[in-house]
Amino acid sequence: MTQAPALGLQALHKRFGTTKVVCGVDLCVQAGERVALIGPNGAGKSTLFNLISGHVRPSSGFVHLHGRSITGLQPCAIARLGLARSFQISNLFPQLSVYENLRCSVLWSLGYGYTFVRLLGSMHDATAAPMRLWSAWV
Repeated sequence: MTQAPALGLQALHKRFGTTKVVCGVDLCVQAGERVALIGPNGAGKSTLFNLISGHVRPSSGFVHLHGRSITGLQPCAIARLGLARSFQISNLFPQLSVYENLRCSVLWSLGYGYTFVRLLGSMHDATAAPMRLWSAWV
């Protein structure tokens, strides 16, 4: 008995009006397998990721996660099933130093989020982490 692929796309299409953006994509990714999606700007890569993650509904076709259809589900429902999309967002604060930008970047990973009730100076772990990064660069 063969196991269902971790991710399966069948005849996936997306149109925006009369513009065809994704045309008949078939893909089978087994658990543990790594797959790269490459192409020039405007090739439909982001649209394909939006279709898989539920941020955009397909015009036709199907998306399966471990054999279960997730076609048309909301992103939050798909995330609960174990698949979520992350967005590449780079925010730099030009008025802050490199060290201060690094310190801001570690707040989430340390569980602080954007806290406004504690002074950064009292968060010794948030001060130590960028110092380790900084000393590795210099």
